Amino acid sequence: MADPVTFDAEELMRRARAQTGLDDFGDTPFEEALERLCRSVREDVPRTPEAIALIEGHVIKYLCDRLRMTADRATYPEIAQQTIRAPLVIIGLPRSGTTILHSILSCDPAAHSPLRWLLTYPSPPPRAETFETDPRIARVEAEVEQMDAGFRAMHRMGAQLPEECNTIQQASFLSVNYPAYIPMPSYSNWLLNEADMTPAYAFGKEFLQHLQAFVRRDYWVLKGPPHLHWVDVLLRTFPDARIVMTHRDPGQVIGSITSMICHLLRSASSIDPTAIGADQMASWSLAIERTMAFRRSWNAPEQFVDVQYDDLLTDPLSVVQTIYDHFGMELTEETRERMRRFIADNAQEKHGKHVYDLRDYGMDPVQVREAMSDYIKTYKVPLKALS
Repeated sequence: MADPVTFDAEELMRRARAQTGLDDFGDTPFEEALERLCRSVREDVPRTPEAIALIEGHVIKYLCDRLRMTADRATYPEIAQQTIRAPLVIIGLPRSGTTILHSILSCDPAAHSPLRWLLTYPSPPPRAETFETDPRIARVEAEVEQMDAGFRAMHRMGAQLPEECNTIQQASFLSVNYPAYIPMPSYSNWLLNEADMTPAYAFGKEFLQHLQAFVRRDYWVLKGPPHLHWVDVLLRTFPDARIVMTHRDPGQVIGSITSMICHLLRSASSIDPTAIGADQMASWSLAIERTMAFRRSWNAPEQFVDVQYDDLLTDPLSVVQTIYDHFGMELTEETRERMRRFIADNAQEKHGKHVYDLRDYGMDPVQVREAMSDYIKTYKVPLKALS
């Protein structure tokens, strides 16, 4: 196992090459991001052996994925020929209904979605004839069953449930997921304020090409709260994207996401809940400001449709119909019935209740709402009564 003093990008790349017997990591650049990540691991704060093992495992896994997927791309030229047309992309603050909406919209048989088993083991490319029986599905389902029950109560997971774009972007080493594993303030600051995210989105597009080459559907349903930081890059990569933005009371959102991040970080480091709360507040306030500024200047507002979290909980199929109508999509009775069954089988709190209190993180709902008042007013976000 590497240690923080010698956590080195070149050494990790050498080990991935040795593990796979492959040499080509692909054309989208990643070296600077990986070096920044490694430097943050080495220099930011003291690390436990458990924290180093955790981040090392993720880095090696994604380096190996790149090597195998590049080899697949050379073997199957049809991968690079794929066109990603008009993806339906869900953005919004974390904990604002993006996950359940993603799953519901993915019930449409015309839609692709990046299922967890595909993101966990992307190589070789999936095939239509074995898409429901691929042995990787059972393997990933068994892995999910072993995961921490507390986290599963916070975030729905399953081998055949869709995952976020920021998970795909981990193989570009430009992803907000890494600081959720262990604290890395210098990497986080660079990622949010300095990094060119073009390679992350370019790699994401290649990943979708890889997954759809032998499984034909009409369009992709994607989601990622971090897209709020980089909607401009998202639309440069997918100019015809159809974007659904979810909205929820920030006084609830910030407490919920802080609780989740604290839970994730607790397994690898000692934590300061107040500092984490302040960091989450700053990060997501910045993300919202960036998206609002972009939308004010964007010359095709029809590419966006807005969804309230409360409406999604009350009548999800009406929300879906609104989305389909806005983008001129047909919601067939077959699709509607698939969605109904999914909703019935995946009730909120199925895996337990996520309990949190914003005050545990040094904030209160009034403070958060005041800081994000422009967002609340612009999108007419309903506010919950304070207890």
